[in-house]
Amino acid sequence: MPKIVDKAAKRQEILEAAIAVFVEKGYHSAKMADIAIAARMGKGTLYEYFPTKESLPKEIFNLFFAGLDDQLVQLQQAGQTPIEIIVTGIRLSFEGMDEFAVVTPLCFELLGNKTLSESLGLSAYFEGWLAQLNQFFANALVAGQNDGQINPDVDAKAFARMLVSIIDGMGLHYCMFQMDTEAFQRQCQELEAMIRQRLNY
Repeated sequence: MPKIVDKAAKRQEILEAAIAVFVEKGYHSAKMADIAIAARMGKGTLYEYFPTKESLPKEIFNLFFAGLDDQLVQLQQAGQTPIEIIVTGIRLSFEGMDEFAVVTPLCFELLGNKTLSESLGLSAYFEGWLAQLNQFFANALVAGQNDGQINPDVDAKAFARMLVSIIDGMGLHYCMFQMDTEAFQRQCQELEAMIRQRLNY
């Protein structure tokens, strides 16, 4: 009887192996043979899932962001108030940062090279994801203003973009400098307090 292969699990194993190799060697120095060894499989099997090294980076970053996308969709359907949706969305955005810290150097290596980033599709990927996160907050803000729960004087578009910039900056700062968790949580509490104060009226 042929062995049944869980292809999704195998892809996950390959991506985790690729992360380990890229972090250790850097993207440019890493070879597919290195990834095959780390994943404990032959190169032929590896190529069945990922035909080139260039096909890996976007899938790696998608590991971290796809789960958040699903959580945000569920949050929108959970029936919370618009302000709670915004605050919870921020909290969800900061989850898993310890795991993302591992690939932060890889992120800088790839995004720091504009030509490489564009060829790998990363520039468009990150721009699209940030735009999606921005729209999530903007939708909650407008919904809250329409039903009288959020201050109508708030510029929803500008405020949403500011939130995304804050999340991006705080997250990178945490990952880059291995910030103390308790200190970061206090910053998040202050951020939430400022948001509530501005949005309530």
